[in-house]
Formats: sequence, structure tokens, C-alpha cells
Amino acid sequence: MVLFKLLGIVYALAQVLLPCLPPVPLSSEVLTTDQYLGKWYFVGVASWDDEDIESFKPLDNSVTELKKGENNTLVMVGALQNMDQCLNQAWTYHINPDLDPLMTEGPAENLGVFLDGKWIKCSSCLLIAKLHPNNGFLRIMLFARTEKTPDDLVQNFMSKMECFSVIDKFVITPRTKAFCKLEETN
Repeated sequence: MVLFKLLGIVYALAQVLLPCLPPVPLSSEVLTTDQYLGKWYFVGVASWDDEDIESFKPLDNSVTELKKGENNTLVMVGALQNMDQCLNQAWTYHINPDLDPLMTEGPAENLGVFLDGKWIKCSSCLLIAKLHPNNGFLRIMLFARTEKTPDDLVQNFMSKMECFSVIDKFVITPRTKAFCKLEETN
């Protein structure tokens, strides 16, 4: 445990000196704590290709809940306000202890990694990177704990993504409509 804390301090110092270092992946052990389980509000998504994030353009807002699932899974359920309709969706992330923090998601076994929001100077944020190896696209999604999104949060997210030179396409939700009701699930 002391080693992990020491590595965290070294990484934090390196982030100051080299701001384009990638964010810290979060292990399933960390994700199943109260700090990460519970309600999240979708802020936006980034990618290197407009086509990869096209489906997010009609989205006005979304609220999700991250829960510990059965059989070594994490489940994210969401209520999406999409073109004046409330849609409910669920995503299941399968945890393989040998590959943790990398998880598989969906029947196509897309790859997912949950990342620390401190990377964008937001301790109450969560980033999820999804790589779809079969069709080669990447999405990095930003979630925050609050309904209101400060402008500097969006700017920090965009700035960090642009650090990688190839991730320069964004969809940020406008949040002009009421949030849909998040369906209760077990």
C-alpha cells in the first residue's frame, strides 16, 4: 500500500512537469468504493474521428449510475435525454483480475478503462475510455458528480485531450432540457 501511495506522489509530480502524461487507470477495487459508485452526469465525449462520436450529437443530457454487478462486473445504467425522448440503457463491464484495470464491455468485447478525473483537475469526475478493436474507434467520455458543469472543466478536458494531437473531436452536452428519471434497478 505504501508503494502505491509513493507511486501516486511520483506520478502527480510528473504530471506537473509533463502535463501530457496519460491519466491514471482506476482498478476495479478502487471503482467499487463509495468514491466512484453512484450517480454520475455525462458531460461530453472526445475522439479522433467525428464518426466515432456522431451518436452523441443528438444527446441533450444523461444521468447514469455506476453499480457493482454480479460475477465480477460493474454495471452502468443510464437515462439519456435524446431528441426529446428518454432512453434507458445499461452497460456491463466484465472484470478479469489478470487484466485489471482493463475491462471488456458488450458482446463485441470492446475494451474499457476507467480513468481518474484528477488528470483534468476534477476530483469529482470520472473518465471512461472505450476502444472498439473490431472497428477501430476510440471514445473518451467525461462524467461529473454534479448536474452543473463549470466551463473550466470542459476546457480542461478539451485541453488534455488535445495534448495527444489526434484527439480533437468533441461533443459536449448542452443540458437545455430536464434530466430524465434514472430507472431504479437492483
